[in-house]
Amino acid sequence: MPKLNLMLSTCGTSILTNGEVDADTRKLLTKHANAKTAEEIRLDERQIIETHLAERERNFLATSLADAPKSSAELAGIIAYYRGQLSDAARDAHYLLATDTWLGGRTAQLTADWLQKNGVANTQIYPHPDLQTADWRLFSSSLTDLVKWCDETLRPCRDNYNTVFNLSGGFKSETGFLQVLGMFYADETVYIFERSAELMRIPHLPVKMDDESDVAADLRDFRRAALGLSVSGKNVGLYWLEIDGANGLTPWGELIFRNIRDNLYRKEIYPSISDRIIFGNNFQKTATNFCNTPEKIAHLNESIDLLAKNREGCAHPNPKNLNFEALQNNRKGEYSFRAWHNDNGARCLCRMENNGVVIVENIVSHSDLDKM
Repeated sequence: MPKLNLMLSTCGTSILTNGEVDADTRKLLTKHANAKTAEEIRLDERQIIETHLAERERNFLATSLADAPKSSAELAGIIAYYRGQLSDAARDAHYLLATDTWLGGRTAQLTADWLQKNGVANTQIYPHPDLQTADWRLFSSSLTDLVKWCDETLRPCRDNYNTVFNLSGGFKSETGFLQVLGMFYADETVYIFERSAELMRIPHLPVKMDDESDVAADLRDFRRAALGLSVSGKNVGLYWLEIDGANGLTPWGELIFRNIRDNLYRKEIYPSISDRIIFGNNFQKTATNFCNTPEKIAHLNESIDLLAKNREGCAHPNPKNLNFEALQNNRKGEYSFRAWHNDNGARCLCRMENNGVVIVENIVSHSDLDKM
């Protein structure tokens, strides 16, 4: 049975700008394209835009399948992909990637409403934070987070879905970056060719990252930055950016790390990435004995990452695949967490010092833990 499709469509404001729009309104749409809320816009100008919005919203939902591509670049790509048969899209999943702006949100909602009205029920809007073009630093940080979203949301779906990036809509800075992301997270990238109705299709091409040695040499800081933990003293460039005196990964740094990480994490058990986590004298030896496959080695490294975020993160996140908890033996300060992502797998034993530092001492099987 063929796979279902999962389509990610970039959304711009073509619904508001296509067709007949008077010059003054068009200028205002461009001027306020990055406004996050309507209240940011001067009242008289906002009223002109709202009148135009109301007219487009009133008419757009009644637009026919044949006329929709003329009104919406996003729909032009979707309709062309399904060769004009939206009934074929009914079982597929659709994400609409919206800009983090007032106009972007309104047009994405119109697009979703039209699709759902025409039988494409499984449509979700994803308004990605800070996706706008007014501030380069915010935009770059937003693209870094977009890599994380693709890695965490789309990558796990690729076994069950044919993932398609529809880049017919949106703005150039966004779609240019997503065309690169498509090499890693999409089975196919499509867009309408210029002003024709023809769909250009770019298949997934094998891409090999050649940055493993650079990442491995600076792995502690790459791991910390990917978790959102503090990093400083980096040289701004391909991998690193600086915002408000702190370093973070550039979109390319995030993309490179996430596509190299799995291979690196399978090789060995790496040192702690946090000063609040210390490996005891026997931990490395027992961990090596228990982690007898590359998969278990990778899972242990991931668990140490999650523990670092738990210890340093503001909200102290404790996801199910970490499950950091006190031992049920009434001995104060003793804890355990999952060594790998398995309910009945091994657990790491640790103790917490009065200053909050966690010392990871041992790994035991789940059955041995129950006897303690």
